[in-house]
Amino acid sequence: MENALSHATRVAVVDDHIIVSEMLALSITKAPDLELAGTAVNTIDAMRLIKREYPDVLLMNYQLPYGNCVDTIKEILVESPKTRVVLLGTAADDALVARARDAGCAGFLGKNSSISDVLSAIRAAVRGRAVNRTGAFSTP
Repeated sequence: MENALSHATRVAVVDDHIIVSEMLALSITKAPDLELAGTAVNTIDAMRLIKREYPDVLLMNYQLPYGNCVDTIKEILVESPKTRVVLLGTAADDALVARARDAGCAGFLGKNSSISDVLSAIRAAVRGRAVNRTGAFSTP
């Protein structure tokens, strides 16, 4: 039986801020255990990306054009139940984080986090661990 983590973790990035998306994509491609599955800039393109690539982890800005993150998380997990979604944001209230978690989100990571924290969050998410706003990990 093949080890579930024997392949590179496929990561997709969805952010309408191109510089953020490109920096995350570049960081992912430089990590030997990660592979970039693609990028998108809105919820419509995110769903197209999910249906085409079925990534292991999706890093998604919690504020995107054409939809809200909670509904988008639900849609993503219907289409690709094994994808782990980690929201990225500048500031989210506890109620939003709770709604996202209830929708199946693996966690929330502030955009003030380091690239190292983001890569650690990806690795934690694919192992079924949750990440909170500060980047600390906990079991779901």
